[in-house]
Amino acid sequence: MKEFVIITCISSVRSNMKKIIIAILSLAVVGIGVYFLFFNKSTQSENSMESVTLTSPQRPAEINGLIVSALGNEIKVANEVGKVILSEEEQAANKAAMQSMSQEERAAAREEAKIDLTTEDISLIIPVGVPIVKGSGDASGSLIGVDIADLLKGVYVSIWTDDQGKVEFVKIKGV
Repeated sequence: MKEFVIITCISSVRSNMKKIIIAILSLAVVGIGVYFLFFNKSTQSENSMESVTLTSPQRPAEINGLIVSALGNEIKVANEVGKVILSEEEQAANKAAMQSMSQEERAAAREEAKIDLTTEDISLIIPVGVPIVKGSGDASGSLIGVDIADLLKGVYVSIWTDDQGKVEFVKIKGV
């Protein structure tokens, strides 16, 4: 009788162990499936972000200036009014002249340019999905996509708007 009870206990323990092993394996399979499901979604969203065009519109930006305040997707920009827009040749000549100056002379030249400049504050809402870019930093002239969190107070931006005044492209030009 004792042997029968021991055999019954051993078989019930084996049965419980089988159930536990099956449960653990089932959870592992489900966990792996969920991991790959989310992993594939994150790589797809990264790839779709790269497919967004990172070239600014060919026309001059409607709004240029420093960000005065930023809260969520609403920013206030001190738009430069009456600033002369230089051609590409004039910009290249100006850049070459600035590079030949010392750091102090460059700072003085920038301050002198700001003296005659008037600004007006413009409040804007940056819609979800609008491309926000900045220079890659490798002197190649290429642009990289950035997040709206990079639009901080004191950052110089150029903003293109459509006919209704809605933001369509943002380029960070400096801090």
